[in-house]
Amino acid sequence: MVSSLRLRPDIQARIEAGPLAPYVVPYVALLRSEGYTHGAIRCHLSGIDVFGAWLAKRRVEADRIDQAMVEHFARGVRRHRAPSHPRGKTPWVLSCVRKFVAFLGANGVTPNVTTLPSITEADLLVRSFDEYLGSVKGLAPSTRRIYLRYAQLFIETRFGAAAPDWSGIEVDDISDFVRAQVERLKPTACQAPVTAIRALLRYLSLTGAARSGLCGAVPTVRQWKHASLPAYLSADDVERVLSGCGDDTAIHRRDRAILLLLARLGLRASEVAGLRLDDIDWRQGRLAIRAGKSGSPRDLPLPGDVGEALAAYLRGGRPSRPNATIFVRFVSPHDRLSAGAVSSVAKKALTRAGVSAARLGSHVFRHSAATQMVRLGATFKEVADVLGHACLKTTAIYAKLDLPALARVALPWPGAE
Repeated sequence: MVSSLRLRPDIQARIEAGPLAPYVVPYVALLRSEGYTHGAIRCHLSGIDVFGAWLAKRRVEADRIDQAMVEHFARGVRRHRAPSHPRGKTPWVLSCVRKFVAFLGANGVTPNVTTLPSITEADLLVRSFDEYLGSVKGLAPSTRRIYLRYAQLFIETRFGAAAPDWSGIEVDDISDFVRAQVERLKPTACQAPVTAIRALLRYLSLTGAARSGLCGAVPTVRQWKHASLPAYLSADDVERVLSGCGDDTAIHRRDRAILLLLARLGLRASEVAGLRLDDIDWRQGRLAIRAGKSGSPRDLPLPGDVGEALAAYLRGGRPSRPNATIFVRFVSPHDRLSAGAVSSVAKKALTRAGVSAARLGSHVFRHSAATQMVRLGATFKEVADVLGHACLKTTAIYAKLDLPALARVALPWPGAE
């Protein structure tokens, strides 16, 4: 099986004579079952060759590999530094070795590598706080991750490695932490640490871990509603971005389908990434959007051009894998695209079309779709139903983007002719 890959003779000889030789054939079988190409498998075997030579030099057999040894190897691998990765980009060798070691651990060869670290009281608190946010408050996973990040940071800042003792928490501890976080953020993101720490203190009060009323110590960040305009694109700019994405390759067909879903239906990046094959009703021309940020699913009409782009991608672009998710990676093992990858597709399309926007990413298409619907006479309820807003106040921000209608009711500036 390995000889059919046409490895370099010296690499194949070292692998066959090294300590990892008994596990290479089943590992290659695993990579093939996951859809890796011959070139990708050769790359992984080259990484195994480097790691095997490192182990042989230290006379270490495969069953003696532990987490400390893998970290020692990782420290010795030089990182590639570039302006876009000032801290260094993980080298391909390390990525290949980590996947191979995970395979050894899953098969019981290296049990020490898969040993989980001890769980601290702070970890248990964060886990229970996460369950509270999901089951009681009904927050979306993306929102919960933001809350948990600030909760974890607050615990580390206040208690360090010690077990949290909330009886000694002071008002200054809370206000100083929140102010320090807010000073590093943009105005549009300043509410995140405020709401996160306030929710944590309310949860601690409910469980009896901290005294009630501490959430009042969280300082308020003053933000005026409707003080700014959401970033959006004109209809001409949207069409220019769409026309700049061809359909001559499989990746282009996938990206075009993603952009049309963002531009025509105003979907969130996470909603596009989570679409499944059974969410499309081709006969009725409907698209089912699963429960997302608002916590409620919705059913949307499937526009003709969006349906055609999806059909073109599914018939002549999507890798043939058992994954039920519509949008998958073209690199093995063809996992589903993440929300960040969807936003990256939108950002690259905007840059390629030469369209400048205050926010380069997928959300600018959502704002643009909502703005276009309002300008065409759609009611706030209709816009909210399409976008999946749980509250009409959220949709009201688009009223100020109907500039032609606002111009008809604008009062003259005092003193102006």
